[in-house]
Amino acid sequence: MLTLLDSYQPGHLTPMLRAERDLARARLAASANDPDAPAVFAAAITSLRELSTPYHLAHGLLDRAQFLAPLHDVEAAESALNEARDIARYLRCQPLLHRAAYITSAKPPVNA
Repeated sequence: MLTLLDSYQPGHLTPMLRAERDLARARLAASANDPDAPAVFAAAITSLRELSTPYHLAHGLLDRAQFLAPLHDVEAAESALNEARDIARYLRCQPLLHRAAYITSAKPPVNA
C-alpha cells in the first residue's frame, strides 16, 4: 500500500492520506525495531498535526505512546497519552478514551 501511495505525483494525494502514510511508516519502523523509529514517529505526529483531523492525531498519539512505553520513555509516552485523552474528551469519543485506558493499563511498571 505504501508503494502505491508513494507512486502518486505530488498534489494527487490528499493531505490526510499523506499523514496516514507517514503514520503507517512509523508503525512499520516500530514493528521492525528500526533505530530511527522514534524520529519517524515524531515526523508522523507532526504530519498528522498539520494535515489530518484531531481524531486521527489522537490515534497517532496513542500509537506513539504504545511504542514508547516499552522503551521506558515514560515522560514522552505520558505526554502523548495525555494529549490523546484531551482530544478524546474534547471530541467526546469514548473509543479513544477506552484505547488510552487500555494502553495505560498495559504499560510495564516504571521500575521494571
